[in-house]
Amino acid sequence: MFLDALSAAGKIISQALFPCSLVCAMIGCNYQGSSPQRSNSLVIAVVAEPSSLNPLLLQGGAASDVSALGYSFLTKYGTNDAIITDLARVVPSLANGGISRDGKQVIYHLRRDALWQDGYPLTARDVVFTYHAIMNPLNAVPSRSGFDRIKSIRIPNPYTVIVSLTEPDAPFVAQFFGGDSNYPILPAHLLAGYQSLNHVPFNEAPVGSGPYRFTRWLRADRLDLTANDRYYGGRPSVQHLSIRVVRDSTTIVNQLSTHEVDATFFAIPSTITALRSIADHRVIVTPVPYFAALVFNMRDSILNDLAVRRALALAIDRRSVVKKATLGLYDADTGMRGMFTWAFDRSAGKSEYNRSLARSLLRQDGWAPSSDGIRMKNGRRLEVQLIFNAHSFARAEVVPMIIESARNVGIDLVTRAEDPNAMVSLDGPLYQGKFQVALLTYQHSIDPDPSDFVTCAQRAPKGFNWPRYCNEDVDRDALRGLLTYDRAERRRFYGLIQRRLGLDVPYYFLWQTSEIDVLPSDLRGYQPSGGSPFNSVAHWRLDGKAT
Repeated sequence: MFLDALSAAGKIISQALFPCSLVCAMIGCNYQGSSPQRSNSLVIAVVAEPSSLNPLLLQGGAASDVSALGYSFLTKYGTNDAIITDLARVVPSLANGGISRDGKQVIYHLRRDALWQDGYPLTARDVVFTYHAIMNPLNAVPSRSGFDRIKSIRIPNPYTVIVSLTEPDAPFVAQFFGGDSNYPILPAHLLAGYQSLNHVPFNEAPVGSGPYRFTRWLRADRLDLTANDRYYGGRPSVQHLSIRVVRDSTTIVNQLSTHEVDATFFAIPSTITALRSIADHRVIVTPVPYFAALVFNMRDSILNDLAVRRALALAIDRRSVVKKATLGLYDADTGMRGMFTWAFDRSAGKSEYNRSLARSLLRQDGWAPSSDGIRMKNGRRLEVQLIFNAHSFARAEVVPMIIESARNVGIDLVTRAEDPNAMVSLDGPLYQGKFQVALLTYQHSIDPDPSDFVTCAQRAPKGFNWPRYCNEDVDRDALRGLLTYDRAERRRFYGLIQRRLGLDVPYYFLWQTSEIDVLPSDLRGYQPSGGSPFNSVAHWRLDGKAT
């Protein structure tokens, strides 16, 4: 669910060591690029690489990308966010009997032509094994949300999975090895003998069932993949992919211009003019269920004070910050929609820019200005640390504006840049609560269930509720939203939660992200997705290229 700490660092990335364009930028040489005679391959620049190729140990964008490239799900999302089949032959529903009338049983019938990339049949045993691997306390999975509502799971035959739930679960089909899941199916025949999957050879050189095989991983350099001849959807048309780590956005633009790389996803907004000028490429901008927010650690001795959280939120001219930092490509008024998708209530949870009110709240709370303008209370200075992704565009384009905004109401924000992988590791500051305020970008599911971010049971380190927020009303309404399959009722319950979040301010929503993708003009079959940009990779083709 978590994308990154403000870059697209959860996404798989790559970076050639001292690429030609970077050398040219350093020494001033004049490189004249020309349209290359490409073979049937694509080189894709991204800004961060995964820590593992086992998706069970990943989260957010990293998990989505690795899964979409090399693994399979039971269901996935198609166009218009419709749930479609992947390994399942039919999408279970109340109408077709795949979901029982009481909503507590879900039946999956698997396709029989799916193989692992080593030729071993993929069966219901693999589904059950992966479920137990997720629930195994020895495995360092980021979250077990949704899977912990399963009462039992059984396989009456090799191609049928019957799941019994403790209670109805509206987003279950999307989340149980579906389009909203971080976790695809893993091979039981290769992994069942391990007590823990945290440190096994598979994590470096996995065998999947998806459209591409991982053929070589050079850390901090590139991840190479080859089309899977055994893929049940047919061998992909593009034979080779190379995912290259390029951490600098200017270098990415240069390498696209010189054709050292062919494509990139989640480009930063400040490069949009340069990206649109690149010959033989097209730019696609798509709003996605991602959002940026200030996350307040509510167990911190200063941030557990509602007046301080509200004052910091009111001090920030969100629209001005987003307009300047993202050139209007991100939406400052729909950040909460990134969490609630189709259940977003535009009238709920608004926090409008009002520095006078922010100062008044702090004064009433006992925080008085000192000689340098920073407020004091009981001899304590109102100094708060803000952590953020060291590789994020926000470092230069958002953080300085937030610091200035806070100082204008008497809050001294001290910043600390964090490595994105360390930041979201299980022993990192977010899970362990060793932070005060964090500037984060999240990837949410297309289903609007917000439980992972707001319920008491998901408070870190047990889940993604990094603010450690807990409210009985929110828990009750989140549960009600899960128990009904009626979309109107779910929308009503989630509207109540949005209003409560607006009052309690565990998050201050800054914007909803737009995905900025740069693709070769001759690439066909690409479909923007609320999940991974690689969701449609099996259908990509290069016009005029031999297969």
